[in-house]
Amino acid sequence: NALANASTEDVHNMAEICINAQRALKDYAIIGMKVSYHDHLKESLADVDEHFTDIKKSGNLSEKLQAEVDKLETSWAEIRPKFGAEPFDKKTMFELHELIDKDFTERCEKIAHDLGTDTGIKGEEDVVLVAQLGMESQRLAAIYLLKAWGIEDPHYDAVVKHVQEEIEEIYKKLMAEDEKYVSKEIKEKLEVAEKKFIAFGIMAKSTSGRFMPGKAAHIADDLYDMLREILHLEIAMVEKGVSGYFIPVAEEEKANGSFNGITGVAEESKGN
Repeated sequence: NALANASTEDVHNMAEICINAQRALKDYAIIGMKVSYHDHLKESLADVDEHFTDIKKSGNLSEKLQAEVDKLETSWAEIRPKFGAEPFDKKTMFELHELIDKDFTERCEKIAHDLGTDTGIKGEEDVVLVAQLGMESQRLAAIYLLKAWGIEDPHYDAVVKHVQEEIEEIYKKLMAEDEKYVSKEIKEKLEVAEKKFIAFGIMAKSTSGRFMPGKAAHIADDLYDMLREILHLEIAMVEKGVSGYFIPVAEEEKANGSFNGITGVAEESKGN
């Protein structure tokens, strides 16, 4: 159907694919480096698979958008087996980084934005932007862990700069948005999350030669939970009456709890 419209569920599914592909990359490094911190690799990989399946089932997309999703899924089918090959090593991490960061993520982001536009819902772009922040949080962690593992990437500084600029650009758009679409409460929560991003930026740009992979993984998890809560609030605000987006109670409680006990991580990072 050349004229079909994407649904909000299609947008949610693509957003989850973008976020969890980067999260899987971050978790591969955690396992490979033997960092004493829990990973979510199997869960993240299964999430990407599941959301591709859900988009396929929906049948809402125009031929053009469906073709883009199909191409992205074909890329994922080529990338995914690398996550399971033992042992987890630097060579594979770099290959995964090249495949996911240089190609998959850029296309995933573009499709998510195109799907958001295709829904025709005012404010859906803000849903995509919040989801993109979730993805960027995992991306920054994956890049940092790549360096901490001792993997040479000549483009490291440029990639960190690019990610930070994207984060800043997204923040500008969301904070300037009318409160009909991004509420005061959401903006306040975004400001709390921004402190974590600043801390991460300081760590990522440090030239001390000392790395804190466990701390990076911890901040990435905090941001993942915080931004999921913000995403759920944004979805509820923009899509009310449009979509039945259900948040499991346990997940909602976990997300709400992630805002408790936030400390001055940025200050702490400056001291390290």
